[in-house]
Amino acid sequence: MILENIDIVGFRGLNRLSLPLENNTVLIGENAWGKSSLLDALTLLLSPQATLYQFVLNDFHFPPGNLNQRTRHLQVTFTFRQGPSYPYHAPRYRPLRDIWQHGADGVQRIVYRVSGELDDDQQVTTRRQFLDGHQQLIATPDEAAVQTLMALHPVLRLRDARFTRRQRHETPPAHSEPELNALAGQIDSLTRDLVNRPEHLSDSELREGLKTMQQLLEHYFSVQQPENSAQPGRVPHSARESQQGWRHLNNLNQLIADTNSRSRRLIMLRIFTLLAQARGAWQLDADARPLLLVEDPETRLHPIMLSVAWGLLELLPLQKITTTNSSELLSQVPMEQVCRLVREPLRVAAWRLGPGGMSAEDSRRIAFHIRFSRPSSLFARCWLLVEGETEVWVMNELARQCGHHFEAEGVKVIEFAQSGLRPLLKFAQRMGIEWHVLTDGDDAGKKYAATARNLCSDHQQAERDHLTMLPALDMEHFLYKQGFSEVYHKIAHLPANVPMNLRRIIAKAIQRSSKPDLAIAVAMDAAERGTEAIPPILRQMFARVLWLARGQAD
Repeated sequence: MILENIDIVGFRGLNRLSLPLENNTVLIGENAWGKSSLLDALTLLLSPQATLYQFVLNDFHFPPGNLNQRTRHLQVTFTFRQGPSYPYHAPRYRPLRDIWQHGADGVQRIVYRVSGELDDDQQVTTRRQFLDGHQQLIATPDEAAVQTLMALHPVLRLRDARFTRRQRHETPPAHSEPELNALAGQIDSLTRDLVNRPEHLSDSELREGLKTMQQLLEHYFSVQQPENSAQPGRVPHSARESQQGWRHLNNLNQLIADTNSRSRRLIMLRIFTLLAQARGAWQLDADARPLLLVEDPETRLHPIMLSVAWGLLELLPLQKITTTNSSELLSQVPMEQVCRLVREPLRVAAWRLGPGGMSAEDSRRIAFHIRFSRPSSLFARCWLLVEGETEVWVMNELARQCGHHFEAEGVKVIEFAQSGLRPLLKFAQRMGIEWHVLTDGDDAGKKYAATARNLCSDHQQAERDHLTMLPALDMEHFLYKQGFSEVYHKIAHLPANVPMNLRRIIAKAIQRSSKPDLAIAVAMDAAERGTEAIPPILRQMFARVLWLARGQAD
């Protein structure tokens, strides 16, 4: 069983969010998108704990700076879907047999809702319900049913140990030295079965890899660790470790990732469970399949070590929700697993390709052009799509001279000639990224412009908001005619009044230099002459692109 969807209304920093989930979901978004509220809702309502969480006054959403408009109602709805390994009629789910709902798609689901009401006396009432496929009440659960659900699919929140703050302050069980020795013995016993052929890894390499894994979990990630037991001032021993442990852990990852390695992955899960129990406040059920919340795993990790750590987390046969601000991490994640969250006036919108994705050809182009080559562009609010390298150089520089800082505004200039325009536009629309296309005035540019228009339902809007076509064959001809002819004559080593065809002058300048170098020379000339030297059509385009980007920020 996996968590298929979470719907939140009026909880803390989230006015409204509907988030579909897959087995692996990587969430990206700006600081104001409500990450902490989402993770807190999952942690508070699904983490193993002695008593069920009761909402308090501060859980109710209010607009920033306006306490008088605090909502009176909040609800968090979890939709669970049966998994292929453990069908709904498996013995472990017997206590929940009366609340399974048969969907129209033939899949069994459980819909669990926790709601809160705030009365006029500022008193809070918390209610729990199981719902049918039409969101109608089928049962008011007793605490035992909810505890069973949480025991089988608990939430474990992994985060940097320095910033661990538990929502509740249970006292963890004390682990004596014999208990810790027993834990180490169980791990050693399990690891003896990890390799079918001992020649793959030596015993010492296996031990070092597992030691590094344990240090990673205990020092870089704190699994439900109580606030009082954290030692923020302590420098983790693993931070001083040599590269050898990380290399052995990487070898261990590769060994487990080999084909036909399901048994090895289950062993990894058991090892992880043992380590989690050693660090956490509650014993996990023997049948538990936790949902891991992996919060910003890039913190304090070098990109090479991040790759190894991410490889380890991917091997765990568990559902995972990961938040990140790391482009290095995104380059390792299939685009179908990335979900981009954008705060809108009345909700936080979730944008993703989903399991259907794009066509195989488009996916390949996006994987190379964006995921591998420009993963940071996934964090942008708006893409300015241009035909080639020349435009990338000149647009960034001329915008800066106009006082626009594209990086700070969330604008990314991306050339599309290598990947094709249509896949990039389709991807941007599916991921909720605004876009604007700059094309040449030649036949190829006209085809690009037609593509941009066709992907907008309103062609007039496309012309106004999403498309700029140069009134010239290409960028070089455009800039020459817009007052930068002296730059081209100078680089071509030609007198200003030479009677020569315009195309030959530009060709000679390119021959003696290059298109990007010409663009840089034009930008330097514009810098000396001032903003008024920048063509009006480009200044208008910059204003439109910034308007699109700021619309997402607002």
